[in-house]
Amino acid sequence: MSEYRYDRLHNRWVIVGSQRAGRPHEFEEQVVRRSVDPCPFCAGNEHQTPDALAIYPGAADNGWSVRVVPNKYPAVEPSPAANGAAGNHELFASRPALGQHEVIIESPRHIASLSELTPDECTLVFSAYRDRLQVLQAAGQFRYVQIFKNVGAAAGASIEHSHSQLLALPHVPLHVADELENCRRYLQQQGQALLSALQQEELARGERIVAESPHLVAFCPWASRFPYEIWIVPRQQQPSFATVPSGEIGEVAALVQELIGCIERALGPVGYNFLLHSQPFDTSRYDYYHWHIELFPRITKVAGFEWSTGVFINTTPPEIAAEELRTARLPAGKNLTAVPNRKTS
Repeated sequence: MSEYRYDRLHNRWVIVGSQRAGRPHEFEEQVVRRSVDPCPFCAGNEHQTPDALAIYPGAADNGWSVRVVPNKYPAVEPSPAANGAAGNHELFASRPALGQHEVIIESPRHIASLSELTPDECTLVFSAYRDRLQVLQAAGQFRYVQIFKNVGAAAGASIEHSHSQLLALPHVPLHVADELENCRRYLQQQGQALLSALQQEELARGERIVAESPHLVAFCPWASRFPYEIWIVPRQQQPSFATVPSGEIGEVAALVQELIGCIERALGPVGYNFLLHSQPFDTSRYDYYHWHIELFPRITKVAGFEWSTGVFINTTPPEIAAEELRTARLPAGKNLTAVPNRKTS
């Protein structure tokens, strides 16, 4: 039986039901590894990218583990002059696409998924996220930074080599502003931060919990847009990822890496996205907000109904997804980065 479920964080309804799961061609094809020669992100090809903005040393001969570089094909640019003048027509307004677009290259090795990194390498990736947020906030030019990762063509990746992206913007996107406002309103009405209340209720019920760590809770949200969607939320109210203590960065990295491993063991080497949400760069207080990560495999297509209505149809109820993902977790002490049937080139 399908049902409408309400997502209070994003103020949207989702249709959840398993009846359509058996229809033909429900799932995307799994990721196929390609041999890319030469790959601009591999060690030895550093000259194929713009000069690095930050380098995190590694034990390998090339001397780096993570490199942060400007995107060679940016969606936004630091210089407004490069984008033309603003237009103030009532119907056709425009303005220069000011911003900064960066790529976080996650390994000198040609790997495709975050799950193929060592724990120390993965920790450096998340340290780079935090550090870039701090640097861009200090620059004073931007109000919001979105960090995201696309793996596989279905998820929007154009290069196979494992990497993330960052876009710094001079404004807060409407979607993010709506999320912040929903959290502010909930605190005002209920006297508690929305994501604090949500995770506490999920922990009490247990059926959608996938994993926990000392400072984090991971669960399949009640109104999941996509099959096997997972949210990772800090237990304590913490608005900005830029302020995560160094001692907790490794915990964040390990949990995200474990969850990606769970998805890949449960579904195979599928494409996926994850989105890191953090508070804007301004002087406002966001004591009603939590930074959080949304992670979802790309195994279904967003089609006409979703595009025309904004209402997503999820054919795998989150309760079933959470149970399958819990089953896919490895026993304590096992190598959480090992993914079966994946070859490195």
